[in-house]
Amino acid sequence: MLNMSTERQIKLIRKYLKVKILEDYVKFRGHEKESKHVYDLIMKSIVQGESHSALIIGPRGCGKTTLINSVLHQVSNEVDMENDVIVVKLNGLLHQDDKVALKSITAQMKLENAVGDRVFGTFAENLNFLLSCLISGVDRKCRSMIFILEEFDMFCHTGKTQTLLYNLFDITHNKQAPMCVLGITNRLDVMEMLEKRVKSRFSHRHIFIFPNESTQPLENIKQIFVECLSVYILRDKPKKRKGRKSTASSDDMEVDSQIQAIPEVVFQRCGMDSRQFQELDPGFLENWNDHIQSLVEDERIVDALEKFCYYVVNEQIFRNVLYQIVAKLSANKPYIDPTDITSTIDNTVAPEHRVKLLQSLSILELSLVIAMMHGLEIFDGEPMNFEMVLHRYTKFANENSSTQTVPRPVILKAFEHLQSLEIIMPIRSTDSVNTDTTTSRVQKEYKLYTLAVPVDDIKEAVKGFKALPTEINHWANNSVV
Repeated sequence: MLNMSTERQIKLIRKYLKVKILEDYVKFRGHEKESKHVYDLIMKSIVQGESHSALIIGPRGCGKTTLINSVLHQVSNEVDMENDVIVVKLNGLLHQDDKVALKSITAQMKLENAVGDRVFGTFAENLNFLLSCLISGVDRKCRSMIFILEEFDMFCHTGKTQTLLYNLFDITHNKQAPMCVLGITNRLDVMEMLEKRVKSRFSHRHIFIFPNESTQPLENIKQIFVECLSVYILRDKPKKRKGRKSTASSDDMEVDSQIQAIPEVVFQRCGMDSRQFQELDPGFLENWNDHIQSLVEDERIVDALEKFCYYVVNEQIFRNVLYQIVAKLSANKPYIDPTDITSTIDNTVAPEHRVKLLQSLSILELSLVIAMMHGLEIFDGEPMNFEMVLHRYTKFANENSSTQTVPRPVILKAFEHLQSLEIIMPIRSTDSVNTDTTTSRVQKEYKLYTLAVPVDDIKEAVKGFKALPTEINHWANNSVV
């Protein structure tokens, strides 16, 4: 058993690493050109009083929000953010209603007392009043505004007036006040969702962020592995670490520690006191960092990381894997076991989610999927309705006496469940995007569907399906002509 002091060290390291893995959103790697673009837009709004608008587009988990947070952190070191800038963050999932959005804007501007019981006729009047409250000084200057709109596409759903977007873009277009509006979305077709009046006031500046598919993905993920799991504590009087063979000078080591350590702003956002980590013993930290360096050189770890790179390019998923590994640290297990890393990565990337979903189906539901798979093979990919799938399933059931006879309503219910799981998808008509063959004029038994999962995933699911009858397994793996 470890003594109490060592147990305390493990608890502090585990707490530190959890914060570093999940909460450190002010560090961003790669995409220097895009970061510089966002930095220039924000600085021009703050320093030169210009107004700009832009959309940051990219898939989920690629780092769009982290990029903005890192730029704001960089800007905060160069300008007086507290007195010169107001940052307002809105989320399309929370602030779809204009009244809720205005209430949040007022609160983030800290102007609740100025508004009081005033009644405004329109959204624009209310927003203009808020901006007028920010004007001060002899030269009547207004503080710069930075609006960050998360889930931007949710602000422009059909059926809702895009009043918020119109007024924000109108202010940037007419230069009423220095304002930078940054929208974040994962939809490439977001411009098609905007009203004409909103489009006319948008700058049409698009910044695309995609997963960092570098030429050396393995080296990139190994670097993330070491950075996330290494522990660097900034002390009041940095001491040179002993026992490590290195040609770097103490000054270089100090600079490296400043780069790798968690910024103080992260601890403040989490409501934590960073001084508690000063209790970590420098010798213990050195042994820990050497342990992490040895892990990344282990062939088993390298193979697991290479496998992860093959399946996933999302850094956030990799951070979730590291969090699961760190959470297993304890006094009885003070260091990371390579088998924990390999098993966690295996559970994350394989088997695929679709295979797991197929394996969770009942035998009847999986039989209907197999019947549809063979039907699509016979009819050269043409969509099928329930009656066609039922015919193929009934033919198979009649040829195999071991298969139980299932009532037609039960089979129809299983077919509808496959649709709810999106394993099968309705075929949409070509005349309109919003209409499909599942209209009320067509009986549900004759609505056309197609498979939404690859055939390879179906065969993989059948291969690993427990307690699957032999006849169905043989049926799935043999083509029907």
